[in-house]
Amino acid sequence: MGSAVVRLLREAPGLAPARLDSASVIVDYSHPDWTGPLIDKLLERPRPAVIGTTGLSPAMEAKLLTLSERVPVVRAANTGTGIHILKELVAQAVRLAGPGWDVEILEMHHRRKVDAPSGTAWMLLETAAGGGRERAVPARVGETGARTDEEIGVQTLRGGDVVGEHTVYLVGHGERIELTHRCWDRDTFARGGLRAARWAAEPDRAAGLYSMSDVLA
Repeated sequence: MGSAVVRLLREAPGLAPARLDSASVIVDYSHPDWTGPLIDKLLERPRPAVIGTTGLSPAMEAKLLTLSERVPVVRAANTGTGIHILKELVAQAVRLAGPGWDVEILEMHHRRKVDAPSGTAWMLLETAAGGGRERAVPARVGETGARTDEEIGVQTLRGGDVVGEHTVYLVGHGERIELTHRCWDRDTFARGGLRAARWAAEPDRAAGLYSMSDVLA
């Protein structure tokens, strides 16, 4: 992802990659072990930031919230445009379906991905649940008992070089809806990240913690 961002920066008019100390806006797709120290540096010298790293600890998330009190911060598990269209469709579908429909989520990524379920799957679950992650069931093995009305299964597949696939199932009596997004080019995430960076760096952008939904609104 970092290589894709740098390449697109070099191709874009009026933009160029810069060292951390001189950059006007920060775009991070890395690993919690590196994002943590980055947030500490930004707290010392605040600048607008786009944080696309998943799997951050509660302490890191708290520091990001502190940073967002001083500068615009876009926090996004996925910076692709299409996945946020899917998010809006899921919210609308769950609302229209109403009670009596079960929601299940399936995600697949490349074999090197270190966190599971994906940050995007969690985002979709929170959208479907209308809040937190308490309804999530990350695995079903053995005698689990019947599915409850409240639970949402989140299943994970890993293999090969799959960039990212997410399907949200809404299952009713005698019918099923499947909402799927597939991505086969990481550049789509990088383009979204640069779009978010431009948005966050606008001179009149107020400090705050934003999402890609804010960027795309």
